[in-house]
Amino acid sequence: MSSDLVRVRPGLARDASKLRSIRLEALADTPDAYGETYAECAAWDDEVWTRKAEEWNFYLAEINGRVVGMARGESHNTRSDIRFLFAMYVAPSARGTDVARRLVDAVSAWARVQGVNSLYLYVSNAVPRARAFYAKVGFVATGSSLSMHRDESLVCDEMCRDLEEFSFRVRAVEASQLYDLRRRVLRDGDPTVDVVNPGDGLVTTRHFGGFLGERPVVSASFYEVEAPFAPGERAYQLRYMATDFDVQGRGLGAQLLERALEELPRGDVGRVWANARTSAQAFYEANGWRVVPNSLFVSQETGIDHVVIQIPLV
Repeated sequence: MSSDLVRVRPGLARDASKLRSIRLEALADTPDAYGETYAECAAWDDEVWTRKAEEWNFYLAEINGRVVGMARGESHNTRSDIRFLFAMYVAPSARGTDVARRLVDAVSAWARVQGVNSLYLYVSNAVPRARAFYAKVGFVATGSSLSMHRDESLVCDEMCRDLEEFSFRVRAVEASQLYDLRRRVLRDGDPTVDVVNPGDGLVTTRHFGGFLGERPVVSASFYEVEAPFAPGERAYQLRYMATDFDVQGRGLGAQLLERALEELPRGDVGRVWANARTSAQAFYEANGWRVVPNSLFVSQETGIDHVVIQIPLV
């Protein structure tokens, strides 16, 4: 297992068929753990599963590309001010590994960015091993319980987990810690795309990751490359700026950039520049970057419109 590639990632609309498979597996494996039934969900057609994949905030655990678990993070329909962990499942082949913890941590990270300090769940008394696991990773019973609407003999206890350790932090990292984010967010998850940059290991290169707990959710790399509009002048080029799908729009990218610009070595390097997607132009301008006049171009790598931006190192 140690040599296997294990990852947990936010699910996307294109994962509808994977969501269907792992959810039905969960309902067949542990029917007393969930409010929905196998028969109910098996009757959903492809259109319904596609809609669920678009609407649900769900996470998939994969080992060597094979889905072995899932979880959801959502608001409760009657308690919109708090966040819940739902639909947690790990396949028997992956039990005893850290897949379950990583799924819970992924949802915890999302919940923390939502502005709450605790993550809640309901665990069925019919599945004592699940309750034992939740207690092991820091959930405590609140003293509340409820019966499942489909079977009142199934009682679920409420538990909650403190999320203090999932406060956002920025730190310098090795490039390899950011490759998964680079590929998933910037290259549409294409496994054939090489996201390793030849300059990743240079002593002048700096890589920063934004973390929620131990989960990297933002990436940025800075290479010492002169700007095309200022030849002969030492500068850093920002590349691979990416924020994971489920925490976008929460200001994490701006926090990482602010911290990184403070920590970059100055010397006689006076500015940072980047080729920014035009869709992200407003974000950069709001954070002090300026567009180089007449710099609009189409990237040969992605076919997407870009502009050149810059910011001084003060």
